Amino acid sequence: MGAERAISTEGRTPPSEYFRYDGGKLVAERASLERIASEHGTPSYVYSGSAIDAAYKRVDTALAGVPHFIAYAVKANSNLAVLRRLQRLGAGADIVSGGELARVLRAGFAADRVVFSGVGKTDPEIRAALEADVRAIHVESTQELDAVEGIAKSLGRVARIALRVNPNVDAGTHPYIATGLRSSKFGISLEHAASLTPRLIASKSIQLDCLACHVGSMVQSPAPIAAAVEIVAGFAREQRAKGAPIATIDAGGGWPITYGDEAAQESSNLEFGAAITSALKRGGDDFKLGVEPGRYIVGDSGILLTRVVFVKEQYGKRFIVVDAAMTELIRPALYGAYHAIVPVNAPAEGAELTPADVVGPVCESGDFLAKDRMLPELKRGDLLAVRSCGAYAAVMASTYNARPLAAEIMVEGDRARVVRRRQAIESQWQDEPLED
Repeated sequence: MGAERAISTEGRTPPSEYFRYDGGKLVAERASLERIASEHGTPSYVYSGSAIDAAYKRVDTALAGVPHFIAYAVKANSNLAVLRRLQRLGAGADIVSGGELARVLRAGFAADRVVFSGVGKTDPEIRAALEADVRAIHVESTQELDAVEGIAKSLGRVARIALRVNPNVDAGTHPYIATGLRSSKFGISLEHAASLTPRLIASKSIQLDCLACHVGSMVQSPAPIAAAVEIVAGFAREQRAKGAPIATIDAGGGWPITYGDEAAQESSNLEFGAAITSALKRGGDDFKLGVEPGRYIVGDSGILLTRVVFVKEQYGKRFIVVDAAMTELIRPALYGAYHAIVPVNAPAEGAELTPADVVGPVCESGDFLAKDRMLPELKRGDLLAVRSCGAYAAVMASTYNARPLAAEIMVEGDRARVVRRRQAIESQWQDEPLED
């Protein structure tokens, strides 16, 4: 493969051995993105299978110092091909809905490799999880505990649970994805958890196996996660002394990826692993460790491939209108999130870069993928790759403006295969009875 040459833009383009230029053309592994666009159309999500494999193995290696269980956070990317790939690598699954439960079972995960998180599980979802016999239901309130215990009793089963506790640790991340503070809807206080211990020990329908925490997503330093783990492990040791059979501390997820706008380089996966395992040992030297990474495993594995529809200039401002929109990638509109954007055809050496807004065709002023991004001259029909779209892109897509869901393509070497067909427009109204 030809030498990689970075394209300078506002912010940085995250380095990747899986998406780079070969002979002036951007490729996914060894597959031509121009060919993928020609054969499968745009917008499309393109995933590198090798990138997913490598990220999972990095997490596994980073935690090698303790017995551990990696439950991939399915909400990040729930494509069956992605799930199947991770299941074959040995991952478990962290789910947050009955739909995700059905999806991971369909992908081949054994139920005893599945943990069910989430603050608002319905009775049918709890029943389905108990009937499937999942590894653990993560309980976040007394009312949820009542529901789980009641349904388990009615089924004649013992529900394995984890209590999700809130250690009140500030993750220092975006407020929408910070989940470990007292003001968060997630988890219960340590004081509340302690008050539940006698009930849990006495229950014939509940088995408390785990204490879980999750301080937030995109945590740039491992220190907040490590602090939470040490707090929770110490608390677990106290509850075990009272008779609670707690064997596992679940540290949640939060490991970051580089999007390109970070002020400083985030800590490495090995630093995260070392900090978390050390904290676990300080809290208690015989606990098993659970983690629930999602974005870290799949985020860098994907791009959103899009084509320029028009270039529009007015009042001294340049707009690059593309065929992808907030319907395919809502993070910039929702969070003001940054995604690096690079042309599929590398610009000439020394090409002038000027600011442009990269916008979609949806009829909302908030429909943008980037603002004031430094980009070379672009023309109608050119292809762009929006980086770091393996997580929280396709799963958050919508059919607003009656736009069909985009295709998803998995690349392995020079082979590209469709792992989700582009949605047929007529399927959008197949469940809507039309009266004549």
